Amino acid sequence: MCKPVPRNKSKCTQGGGLCVMINTIYSPYISFIESIADTFVWLKFDKVLFDFDQDLYVCGAYIPPINSKYHTLYECDIFRLMEDNIISYSSKGKICLVGDLNCRTSNASDFIEDDSVHITLQNQLPNLFNYSNDHSLSTRINPDTISNDYGSKLIKLCKSTGLRILNGRHKDGLSNDYTYCGPKSFSVIDYFLTTVDLFSTIDKFIISSFTQFSDHASLHLEIKIKNVNFTDELITDCEPDYGVERKTFKWRDEYKSQCKETLANNIDNLNSLCENLNFESQDGIDKTVSDFSEFLNGIMSPYFKVRPKVSTSRKKQDRIMPVIEDKPWFNDECKRRSLQRNVSKISLLEEAKDNKENTFDIKCVNDRLSNMESDVEELQWRSMTNNIIISGLKHESNEDTENIVRILSCKNSESLKRIPVSTSFSKSKDKI
Repeated sequence: MCKPVPRNKSKCTQGGGLCVMINTIYSPYISFIESIADTFVWLKFDKVLFDFDQDLYVCGAYIPPINSKYHTLYECDIFRLMEDNIISYSSKGKICLVGDLNCRTSNASDFIEDDSVHITLQNQLPNLFNYSNDHSLSTRINPDTISNDYGSKLIKLCKSTGLRILNGRHKDGLSNDYTYCGPKSFSVIDYFLTTVDLFSTIDKFIISSFTQFSDHASLHLEIKIKNVNFTDELITDCEPDYGVERKTFKWRDEYKSQCKETLANNIDNLNSLCENLNFESQDGIDKTVSDFSEFLNGIMSPYFKVRPKVSTSRKKQDRIMPVIEDKPWFNDECKRRSLQRNVSKISLLEEAKDNKENTFDIKCVNDRLSNMESDVEELQWRSMTNNIIISGLKHESNEDTENIVRILSCKNSESLKRIPVSTSFSKSKDKI
């Protein structure tokens, strides 16, 4: 499912929005709950997938930038709305939040520091205080040292809801990097938030390298699940069709007349199929297509050469692409240099594209100028020939005019002396 944000007419390309794709194997255990204000999509993961006593509610979020047209269309406090949603779903199960939040938080603490009841007071009044204090967490390693207004609101949201930022805190250290490559600088605006008790269930959290397809780096997460016995039907539906024999047909032109005759003889059956078309449901459409295919296959297959074909290679979309982990020596400095190299490649590709467009524009302008020069020269020549009056010479046809011009262009000045020539040029009334 996809949820776009309102289009900004001042931008040549549309950005932002949400898209959720679910593997068919896991679809029975994942359900769509609701979409709120075109910015939040809530999904429920059944607890049978995990060792949880409650279901897991995951919110995919996209918060438009401060200057977005979204805020003029939706008159709401988006962070207050998100906080209310988190509190509501927290009463039903466990919570995760992931997405492009456009928040820059620097290294601000996302929990209340020194948040505990003094041990002496707690011992004296044990039944008075039933307070769950914030856990002290390690400092986030955030390469982005700048914060904005959205970042401050996100920090307050974390303190009020109990969610914590996992960026820069995962044990592997592969989440301590930039997530956005902007026109001016790099920043961290894509986050994964969850409660502290779920930190141990996150096996991997990797901020991937930038590519030429997006200015955001993808967030790769792996969560521990139980060994669920998926149904055979679901697994069969997801298996690729390589190794399966299929029949293919090759047209033979010498049987064209026989095919037409066979179709004419079975026109009543074809009309019957057309009268029983059913497009009211997906099952009806599938049955209609199947019946029509079987009808054509039954009457036409004798006139075609049947060739069995077995697919021996996986389709590209069926290949399982493994996650490539970095080598131990590939540290943060190497990642930074790799990022800079990728950004430079993108800049070079964009520059080459601009140069190609500019070259084409210049060529078009030069062609137009050349055509204009030819037109101007032709007009000047016609004007000159029309305004020349030569006494003593015949000047009634184009042939006479060409003879006059040939005589005038002669290099022999003596021949010109023997020809009485008088010229007069008419001036246009519009000229000064």
